[in-house]
Amino acid sequence: MTNLVVSAFRRNLFILAAVALTATGVSAQKGGDTAGVTKVRSAFEKASAAQDAAAIAKLYAPDGVEMPPNAPAARGRAAIEAYHKGFAQQFMVHGMTITATDTQVYGDVAIDVGTYKQTLMAQQGGGMLDDKGKYVVVLKKDASGTWWITDTIYNSDNPPPAAPAKK
Repeated sequence: MTNLVVSAFRRNLFILAAVALTATGVSAQKGGDTAGVTKVRSAFEKASAAQDAAAIAKLYAPDGVEMPPNAPAARGRAAIEAYHKGFAQQFMVHGMTITATDTQVYGDVAIDVGTYKQTLMAQQGGGMLDDKGKYVVVLKKDASGTWWITDTIYNSDNPPPAAPAKK
């Protein structure tokens, strides 16, 4: 199976599991372990603001996937760390705020949805960009009670940059 097929299968399996849990009476719990999810979200916000690529990667499950905008998915901690190191070579983060709008816990799986705001400064030229957007994060709790990010996707509300002028 190709990675794309495996990835689609994994996501569809998660959706089916969430539906099955709901159908069998294990519904989303606003009062579930949302504190653990909040702790991971806060750690991600802090590490992102500090541009600490290693700290960001350590929040993910070993086979976690980050799906940033305008880039291929980063699979595994090493790839996630490399993505964030590359991002830091292009932009300096001046403030990062993550705001959850809906956090649902299904036993040992959680879905965290929300918005983000950040100000970025280009490393080349120093131009500033106010960015805001939305995200979806899937987390899984292990046997020790630790939450790990398994999948993240986010994108900006800003329009894409203009195409370079033709010469």
